[in-house]
Amino acid sequence: MDEVFGRDNFQNEVVWYYYNKLHDSRKRALPKAFDQILYYVKDRNSSYPYTALKEPRATPVTKLKYKKVAGKIQNIIGEDGKAVTYESTERTVDNVWRIRCLQPANKQEWVGYQTQKPVDLIERILSIATKPNDLVLDCFVGSGSSAIAAENQSRRWIACDLGRFAIHTTRKRLLGTAVKPFAVQNLGKYERQQWQVAEFPSNGKDRLEEQKEREAAYRKFILELYHATPVSGHAWLHGVKSGRMVHVAAVDAPVTRADVNAIAVEVWKAAGKGANSPQKPAVDILGWEFALELNETAKEVAAQARVDAAFKKIPREVLEKKAVEQGDVHFFELGALSVATKIKKRELTLTLSDFVIPLDDVPAEVRSAIKHWSQMVDYWAVDWDFKDDTFHNQWQSYRTRKNPKLELSVKREYPDPGHYTVVVKVIDILGNDTTKTLTVEIK
Repeated sequence: MDEVFGRDNFQNEVVWYYYNKLHDSRKRALPKAFDQILYYVKDRNSSYPYTALKEPRATPVTKLKYKKVAGKIQNIIGEDGKAVTYESTERTVDNVWRIRCLQPANKQEWVGYQTQKPVDLIERILSIATKPNDLVLDCFVGSGSSAIAAENQSRRWIACDLGRFAIHTTRKRLLGTAVKPFAVQNLGKYERQQWQVAEFPSNGKDRLEEQKEREAAYRKFILELYHATPVSGHAWLHGVKSGRMVHVAAVDAPVTRADVNAIAVEVWKAAGKGANSPQKPAVDILGWEFALELNETAKEVAAQARVDAAFKKIPREVLEKKAVEQGDVHFFELGALSVATKIKKRELTLTLSDFVIPLDDVPAEVRSAIKHWSQMVDYWAVDWDFKDDTFHNQWQSYRTRKNPKLELSVKREYPDPGHYTVVVKVIDILGNDTTKTLTVEIK
């Protein structure tokens, strides 16, 4: 923190005392009962625009029954049965905060995330450090408490996390709260670019040569994780596995339809030629990201070019050294989504009719419990008027512990006639996204 903000900009240390924590069964002389929050500013010489935070303190009342409402002691009933009202006093909040920690017993707020913080803790921080409409950045959002707190206090927010489970948890939690529309963006290519430079150093004489060496080392690494044998002499094909060619996509660009067409042409040229060539035109395409509805493209490629193409996602765990060493890297095949449409006047009805992900990708204990394809869908959302920009969550249905049922059909009445592009996004139980793009005519 000193390196980021400067040592002179350190303001204070806050002690968060969680008085209700259940200590573990191990005998300790002094069980841990607080966390530390370090308070820095960007510039200690700038004027501080916010007033000191106050909190209500109840006036002691002897032998009286009372109820505390909005910082005041109200509806006090004396021993004679008559009502009396007393004002509370206020205290300035200091650097010792008595705020309970979250536990599974807090059913209304607890979402089962190990490092989840209480929303009122974050709200206090935001009350001190920000004003309405300020922009709050949380680079380690975890379960989403900071985004919820920012919404509650009319602050704008950006929430980031490297973990897919954290983003998925935050998204579902926000959907269950009265929040303004938000978008989920995958900005992973910047992290992947930095990872590629750091993980695969090059001794090339110029920048172009360095990049070629780095890309070759990266593709060799991915092929090893995929248990494929590297091949050379091709522009689009990089390996072979179980009689199928393998393409490894770049770290900084999605796999597009044009890429698939070029790969298909080269697969045909390579089929049946050489020891490391497949006997039939088949290819596994490994990518970090895929253009919308690329799994539908695979069917078209298979039908038109007679190439058996399978799309598999390179998992983020590839970036984690520990996961690689432990062998916790799995390449999941993209799902296939079917959506039925029905138009009556200006009303459009969408119905999920089928969703398929390869069962080999699903853990055995989960696979045995699946009785219907819909159980593989954890959450789905619709952008009713996609403008070829950011996907907007304009409707969604998702599972929760309290309500595990999923709505499979939704209706929307359009105010005006016209041609509309509708995008349906499904998040499966593995956390992967599958999209379907539809064009409808509303008369």
